[in-house]
Amino acid sequence: MPNMKCELCQKNEAQSAINLEKDGEEQELYVCNECARKEKAKRQIKRARMRKTTALPGGVEMSITEFSLPGGEDGAEDGAPPIVKAIIDAVHGMVSDLAKANEERKKRVKAPPEKKELNLTRAVHPAFRINGRMHLEGIFLIGELNQVKNAFDDLGLELRDVSGDDMRDLAHAYTVLHPGDEGLAKRAVQALLDQERNARVRLVDEMPRVLADCAFRSLATLKNCRLMTEMELFDLLATLRLVAAENMLDGITLAQLDSMLKEIDTSFPETKLCGEDRDRAEAALADAMNERFEDVVLNERAERILGL
Repeated sequence: MPNMKCELCQKNEAQSAINLEKDGEEQELYVCNECARKEKAKRQIKRARMRKTTALPGGVEMSITEFSLPGGEDGAEDGAPPIVKAIIDAVHGMVSDLAKANEERKKRVKAPPEKKELNLTRAVHPAFRINGRMHLEGIFLIGELNQVKNAFDDLGLELRDVSGDDMRDLAHAYTVLHPGDEGLAKRAVQALLDQERNARVRLVDEMPRVLADCAFRSLATLKNCRLMTEMELFDLLATLRLVAAENMLDGITLAQLDSMLKEIDTSFPETKLCGEDRDRAEAALADAMNERFEDVVLNERAERILGL
């Protein structure tokens, strides 16, 4: 297109052709690269504004398109990760009712309701609980924990972790907070528990090396560490729970691990100690764990299933 000016800016030399709606009709225009870029950006913004969202409690909006991934995963028809799709499907039927309830709530309450904690003692089977919290070690180990957190966030729910001393997601144990919609929280939790159960099965059947690696690393630390914090112990014992639940350990039971976990103060008062006092506390805990786990080993069942 020699000696031809851009039909939009009338300044730069025309370099490419684009289709653009002008005066109600789609026309082919010859434009410079800069004008072509600007028109493409305008179309992208327009498409983004047309995405449909659905109101959820607490002023949260969920865009169904947010759960799509290019090409899909594991055969998911709509492209969403299976673990996220399962959670969303479990509550999808409630969306319209929740939207209506939310509109009524807006009329009565100006500020969003304060989030409430769901009682997990009754909602979660003991096999998936640590100290009254939901234990999602399986989902973490298969690499889908962040997807689950994002799905809960989009539903107006929150998975609150255990943290301390700048460490987050300790033991991968969580409480569940909801904005006054207990039914929604319970339904989402049950869907999540199904996915945690599936994740643990996958670890044994499809990813035994991952589970074996975690078990060996946890046992090696507990047997040989010279210093140990309560936070680290809380995290290591939670990992071993998965192996103990599959009856793969000799020298300690699942019940004994749970008893040790219950004795840990998750406010972690050790973090308030400093200097020699903290060193002494961590040394004493390390010595106690070295002795307790000296004879704890993976048994013949573990060797057979994990291919050791």
